[in-house]
Amino acid sequence: MKVVVTGGSGALGRQVIAELVTHGYEVLNLDRAPHPGGHRPSWIADLTEPGALYEACAGADGIVHLAAWIAPDLTSDCTTFNGNVALTYNALKAAADMGVRRAVLASSISAYGFLYGPPDWTPDYLPVDESHPCRAVDPYGLSKIVGETVADSFVRRAAMTIASLRFPGVNYDPTFQRVRGFMSNPAHRRSGFWSYVDVSDAAIACRLALEADLSGHQVFNVAAPTSNMREPTPDLIRRFYPELKDVRRSEQTNWCGIDSGRAERELGFRAQATWERVLAE
Repeated sequence: MKVVVTGGSGALGRQVIAELVTHGYEVLNLDRAPHPGGHRPSWIADLTEPGALYEACAGADGIVHLAAWIAPDLTSDCTTFNGNVALTYNALKAAADMGVRRAVLASSISAYGFLYGPPDWTPDYLPVDESHPCRAVDPYGLSKIVGETVADSFVRRAAMTIASLRFPGVNYDPTFQRVRGFMSNPAHRRSGFWSYVDVSDAAIACRLALEADLSGHQVFNVAAPTSNMREPTPDLIRRFYPELKDVRRSEQTNWCGIDSGRAERELGFRAQATWERVLAE
């Protein structure tokens, strides 16, 4: 398969390209910056102008769209929202027009609204699954909701399938020392419900989503099964969400507040790189 990866020069993009190449894919990288590892072919392209996307998608079997502002406050709110929505539309429009049958979008748990929302917000229940309402008010989370809505539109009019992967905070440190640092301050990770995913597992999820037998547009949470805290999750909930009554797991362990069960069932996703394994080694 020939796959186009947008934003392939970024930290997640490089890992996705490596994962796909290892599994025999022909990968074309589109990014406004050169690929640090020298991957070829790579094109320097401004994806706000869709011409390069059309050319890249000619003869492609799939596209993994990662190019985006990856958080709020990296630029103005208007640039974050407008840029992310425009890039998603451009990528899917070019893919649909050129007959690309499979697309994977990097979405975010920020779509639920808590990650960058008001600090006193409480979820309807934990762990959060894909059925939880999306209530984002920040420009980044809102751009992900709109991006998923754009995906809904394209599958209604084009012969393609789209998977949106809602990632939590991505761990880029193979030693997991950054995660170790979080453990001393669970309040800091409260709004993400103590979730994370390692970059290697996020890349695997992108490949699995390309390969899965899906229909239409499907949304998947993709997170490690356990939290990034040593403290049992029920204890954290009592401390930081004392008003939450609907807790749908009872195990006194450090389970993740983001439910990835659907990705496990439908994509075959199983997180491999966890802090428990790495720090134990």
